[in-house]
Amino acid sequence: MKERIILKTITAILIFVRPGLFVFSFALLGLLSPAQTLAMPGDVAEVNGKGIAFADLEAARVSVFVGLASAPAEPDEATLHKQYRYVLTRLIEEMIVCVYMEKKGIAPEAGALEAEEARIRADYPEGAFEEMLLNLGLDLEDWRKRLYRRLMVEHFASNVLRPEISISSDEAQEYYRAHSAEFVIPELWHFLRILGRDSKTVEAARADLVAGQNADAVRKKHLVTIHDINIGMDLLADDVAAVLKPLKPGQSSKIEKSGDEWRALLLLQKSPVSIQEPAEISRRIEQALTEEKVPAIYATWLQNQLKKSKVRISPALLEEYKPPAASSQ
Repeated sequence: MKERIILKTITAILIFVRPGLFVFSFALLGLLSPAQTLAMPGDVAEVNGKGIAFADLEAARVSVFVGLASAPAEPDEATLHKQYRYVLTRLIEEMIVCVYMEKKGIAPEAGALEAEEARIRADYPEGAFEEMLLNLGLDLEDWRKRLYRRLMVEHFASNVLRPEISISSDEAQEYYRAHSAEFVIPELWHFLRILGRDSKTVEAARADLVAGQNADAVRKKHLVTIHDINIGMDLLADDVAAVLKPLKPGQSSKIEKSGDEWRALLLLQKSPVSIQEPAEISRRIEQALTEEKVPAIYATWLQNQLKKSKVRISPALLEEYKPPAASSQ
């Protein structure tokens, strides 16, 4: 149980919620300046005078890699070095974004941090969130700082990058032609599934429902389980589809044994195949094309910011891992 909570939380607190946004590559590390000493003791990098502490680097590495099925519990030196370099490139990008946003005076709305923390905490039983942070060796205040930076990155994408993107009518039409099947709403079947311990109880409940009685009242009266289901015909199990297919709205199937219970299906409505509303189609096309264009817009923005930025990295992380020389015999 604890392992599932930790894995769930790692996903929730990842500092990199939009992996496609970060395009900084290891190749670019070679363009940056190594530093034997940085502004503050314990820093592994510095972006425009602001240090990135080793503690922050380790916390980010833990959030990204600890608990992954493909990651060893105690990675060897080469793997650890690669993990640090991977995380550091993203921390540098994030720092460049945050410094830019601070200079422009652009920030998430007041209360956004508290609201996001509350949303994340709501997924955990009382005390489980703090226990998870403790197990991962993460300090609450440091976690909040990283969460705020994540919100800054999201705000940057919405308020700086997206306004730079325009979509022409030709692009929208081409996208629609290529993805037209995605905007088709399949035939929908709306029905009630009535389950009970014996056939007579299900029969009585079915009769009341066919007569128009309220489902909640029928549940209480006959102690049956009633599921209200509205689903695409293509998603139905074959045996259920076979039972519903000959029925007309208002008609019920015969009562049959289903596992340890008895079952009846009452068809309420069949909605034919249709196309989504034009406004919804337009919204989805705009969203899809915008998401496609964001990485390229961001890459150009980042390259321009790197030319203006002073980024220094500790030599230990600037280069690929080099194993220590074998000790002499």
